[in-house]
Amino acid sequence: MSILPSRLGFGISGAHGTPLMAPGGTVGLVGQAFAAGVRVFDTAPAYGAGEAEKRLGRALAGLPRSDVFVTTKAGVSSSGLARRIRDFSPEGVERSIRASLSRLGLEGVDGLILHGPAPSELTPALLARLSDMRAAGAFRHLGVAGRGAELDAALETGAFTILMAPVHPFVGDAARSRLRAARGAGIAVMGIEAAGDGPPPLRLPRKASDFYTLARRLRSGDADGPRVAMPGALADPLRDGLADCVVMSTTRPEHLAANADAITGTGASA
Repeated sequence: MSILPSRLGFGISGAHGTPLMAPGGTVGLVGQAFAAGVRVFDTAPAYGAGEAEKRLGRALAGLPRSDVFVTTKAGVSSSGLARRIRDFSPEGVERSIRASLSRLGLEGVDGLILHGPAPSELTPALLARLSDMRAAGAFRHLGVAGRGAELDAALETGAFTILMAPVHPFVGDAARSRLRAARGAGIAVMGIEAAGDGPPPLRLPRKASDFYTLARRLRSGDADGPRVAMPGALADPLRDGLADCVVMSTTRPEHLAANADAITGTGASA
């Protein structure tokens, strides 16, 4: 049985770390997700310079702690939309974890995920510090997020029990084999980017939070690419054995309801 208590996870990221989405809206969506059967909630200090973690912490205050599986990340932080700071030193990672716990209002998280470390950054000193912090109760399970062969180096250490990676239909055979092998070895896989590796067609914003997505796409120069319908995209990697849980995010209650219904069979709304 997977350590992840639900097959659908909700990511507090993107617009949820910016003023474009009201904090109360984020809290409401977390509550809606919980009512629909979602028990896995993921965030990171890199999302809005910690703002996303603060919002998740506010939402968690109204939920039974033992009923949710909370993950955050370390190794990458931000001081705004454009500036990201990378620090996988033992001291930097420990500072990051302690700051995240303060923002979340928790004594410990269920999963700590290293945010895209290179093989050279997974030093013995870092792994030893993480072992000490886990023993002290800062987190229960150690994970790693990535999207390529660097994940192999992480898994070879034997230190990780969670893997976070893309699961869209366009991932290659090597990635699929890696995910299935990880699951076969008892490692829980959190699938991300399930909707594909290209952006949807540009649309005029209909609400304030839509400007966040539009601004990021215009800034990066993204062009159209392959996409699949979101509810189906979430269900497919679970059915195909690529993931134990698929993480999605949205700012719209109706999208959350549709996605939850596709996975849990209940699109309950707050």
